[in-house]
Amino acid sequence: MPISTYRQFGAWLDDASASGSGEGYTSIGVGHWRMLGSTQTNLPMLGVGLGVSDRMQVGASVPFYRASYEGGSASGMDDVYLNAKYTLVDPTLTLSEFGLAISPTMEVLSAGSPDGRLHFAIPVSVELRRQPFRIYGSAGLFTRGSFFSGAALEWSSPAGAILTGSLTQSYSLKDDAVLDSMGIGRQRLDVSAGVAYPLGSMAATFVNVGRSLTSVEEGGTSLALSGGVSFRFSTVSNP
Repeated sequence: MPISTYRQFGAWLDDASASGSGEGYTSIGVGHWRMLGSTQTNLPMLGVGLGVSDRMQVGASVPFYRASYEGGSASGMDDVYLNAKYTLVDPTLTLSEFGLAISPTMEVLSAGSPDGRLHFAIPVSVELRRQPFRIYGSAGLFTRGSFFSGAALEWSSPAGAILTGSLTQSYSLKDDAVLDSMGIGRQRLDVSAGVAYPLGSMAATFVNVGRSLTSVEEGGTSLALSGGVSFRFSTVSNP
């Protein structure tokens, strides 16, 4: 990969809901990003989550990428995330429908990362339900040097489709005299919109499109496009 003149950013956005014990999901998707002088396509993007108790869910995402940039290309396994979400307040069990969760996450960056491959994130997520709307957001730290926050508004239509709009921001905590001299800012903002539609009772398809509000010269993306299919499953046998 080419030497990057970008800040150390990172974002995480999730709700405070978790799968019940023995229930889970798998997903497969594709993503495409356009940056300054480069593009990246992730295919496949694999995801899995499983409820190990009524309050805890474990999950993983494993994407594979191909990047093209001026002078070459690269491919392989992209950043891998292993996480456990613990629901401190379950939104389905409170009269206010408010939820609170913490999701300690291990981040294994792709080969060649200048600051090492193994890092951690500590996201805290909140959720509020007011049918047909749901609001949720996350904030926390990446140990490789960034603070992040984000929020999303979700609407469930009578036809079954779920529409979501989100805004995330990341602030680089590391000092870098070279980037400061180049006028590259410490903050990155991204906006996205998505739609999910059920395929029967145990599957759904989804599409998301977005871009950075930060300029591409400062590490933003001019296009972020992803989509795929997710499947629910249960390891619990009905009596």
